[in-house]
Amino acid sequence: MSSSQWDFPVELCCRPMAFVTLTGLDVVYNAVHRAVWDAFCANRRADRVPISFKVLPGDHEYPKCRVKRLSYEWYIPKGILKTGWMNKHLNLVPALVVVFYELDWDEPQWKEKQSECATRVEIVRQSLQGRNTKVAVVLIQKKTPLPPGEDVIASERAAALCNACDLSGKSLFVLPHTDHLVGYIIRLENAFYEHAQTYYYTEIRRVKSHKEYLNKTTHQLLFVRHQFKIAFFSELKQDTLNALKNYKTAFNLVHELRAHETNMLEIKTMAGFINYKICRLCFQHNTPLDAIEQFRKHIDLCKKKIGSTELAFEHAAWMSKQFQAFGDLFDEAIKLGLTAIQTQNPGFYYQQAAYYAQERKQLANVLCAHESSVIYPNPDPLETPTGMLDFYGQRPWRQGILSFDLNDPEKEKVGILALQLKEKKVLHSELIITLLSNAVTQFKRYKCPRMKSHLMVQMGEEYYYAKDYTKALKLLDYVLCDYRSEGWWTLLTSILSTALKCSYLMAQIKDYITYSLELLGRASTLKEDQKSQIEKNLIKILMNENPDPESDCDAASVKAAQKLWADRVSLAGNNIFTIEVQDFVPFVQCKAKFLAPSFHVDVPIQFDVYLKADCLHPLQFSKLCVNFSNQVMFLKILKNNWNKNYARILTYCTSVWFANCTVKTLVALSPLWKSFIFLPYKSFKNSQRSISFFAPFFLNYYYLADG
Repeated sequence: MSSSQWDFPVELCCRPMAFVTLTGLDVVYNAVHRAVWDAFCANRRADRVPISFKVLPGDHEYPKCRVKRLSYEWYIPKGILKTGWMNKHLNLVPALVVVFYELDWDEPQWKEKQSECATRVEIVRQSLQGRNTKVAVVLIQKKTPLPPGEDVIASERAAALCNACDLSGKSLFVLPHTDHLVGYIIRLENAFYEHAQTYYYTEIRRVKSHKEYLNKTTHQLLFVRHQFKIAFFSELKQDTLNALKNYKTAFNLVHELRAHETNMLEIKTMAGFINYKICRLCFQHNTPLDAIEQFRKHIDLCKKKIGSTELAFEHAAWMSKQFQAFGDLFDEAIKLGLTAIQTQNPGFYYQQAAYYAQERKQLANVLCAHESSVIYPNPDPLETPTGMLDFYGQRPWRQGILSFDLNDPEKEKVGILALQLKEKKVLHSELIITLLSNAVTQFKRYKCPRMKSHLMVQMGEEYYYAKDYTKALKLLDYVLCDYRSEGWWTLLTSILSTALKCSYLMAQIKDYITYSLELLGRASTLKEDQKSQIEKNLIKILMNENPDPESDCDAASVKAAQKLWADRVSLAGNNIFTIEVQDFVPFVQCKAKFLAPSFHVDVPIQFDVYLKADCLHPLQFSKLCVNFSNQVMFLKILKNNWNKNYARILTYCTSVWFANCTVKTLVALSPLWKSFIFLPYKSFKNSQRSISFFAPFFLNYYYLADG
């Protein structure tokens, strides 16, 4: 099942505005009409009334009005809310139709023009087919009208025109095409807004009048439907307080419905829609705590309504969407001025949405693990004659069937199989990464570094599962320093293990060596057999051989990686890698100390170097270098007990190589200690110098198989 199946309808998420159609305007070939249309719709400021305008021909056919039901005694509803109902009242059925007509009060052929205008109005009324939609007429005139009462002819002709068109005086307007067109248009649309409000008030009363015919035994669905419609019409009327009140009533009613496996999805779908509306209006009224409380109530009531166990991944997908939608609403409210805090911000809701998306992925891997020989059903049980469902939340293969018993178990089985096979094609990692990315953005904004790092690790792991190893390694490497600095060794080991797999699958030799060195160190919490395997692979790389595959890697990716490693090894030659280990805990511990705080010219300086290996197998190295933070001029090295030969004369330097001939062996848990003596060229104070040591054993590494 595609991810879009869980997205809320556009008409649910938008701000409902009164729908008004304009007829009689030729916006293509008539410049005056075009100017009028532009004044209505172009560059609308926020302080103008909320109206959605559309230009339609005068004979446009509007959706047919259903015959009013006189009795509900034998009527059994087939669902809660039709999928096209919201769109119908937002974009298809207008609250007001405005007929534009060019006619001045001093028109010589007044009678003919009046008759033509009345005919156009009648055509509009017939196309509305008995709906309560209001009709108004706007006369486009070339001259600026005189003040009311001063033009007797205008008053007489206006009354005659209203009579011919069967309009009240409040439904006839004059629009002079002058330099102040926008000002006249704003006055016009304010009048249109009043007419639209009257229409929606009438619609609310019409829906309410049905209640007296309903009973709670057979018409439970209708109680929810009518309450939702009243709330939606209230929104169109911009009466958000009453809309909120009615949505809350609808929310309570939907949870009073008898829930069964066959209607669970429809109940949850409608509950999700109504909850979205309530939370949106709470944020709009600047009552965020009410929105949060409502959302928690919604989740508590629905989290156990799983439905069919064979489609349990659907419940996880639905839960994920609820959290994501609330996070979007929260974020939108913040952009409009709401203040959030560290402990209550949209990031937590995106994080929870990602959690349920991960759960969906896990359930899908189990429930949708069909053999490749299983083919998609034909005919498709998810297709409908119209291409869409009749009611929100119903199954395509049993629309309108409200029985709790499955009349056709075989059809049900085929439908479930189709849903499982569709779910198998969903790119779950992409959905999870998007949600985690949203959460990271929020936690970064509210300065929550640990939450940000934690979620970045999850993003890296999802990129790994999605086989995008480059992005995975980039993210994991970014957060490693945070976990090192705070000493989260178990978490660090887990991240390093994933990073090692990524570097193996991309055949990144330097990265592979770096992560191996750290995983072999004392801070790593890996088991001994795992460390042993890593060390053996490290030795193979240093011997210019292919390492063995890392465990739990994708088989196809391993096969591709082995080819990459073969190519790398064949081109390797005598590559030298400089690995900076000062930022992490490697598997060789190195310490040093001077025997005195200061020394003078011609007085030998002695310092001791201590080395200890934490790895399981013996290792050998042939070079040791001492780094000084400042330049020091040494006359010569007198003696070191690793190399009996005297060293060459040195100049100003920050690094001194003290051992460079005899191969030394480090054995685990057996520290190696050596002393070095040299002469400085000038006075040398230990307090002014800092030293660091590294042993580049990985450049000249010899593995002793038998100790």
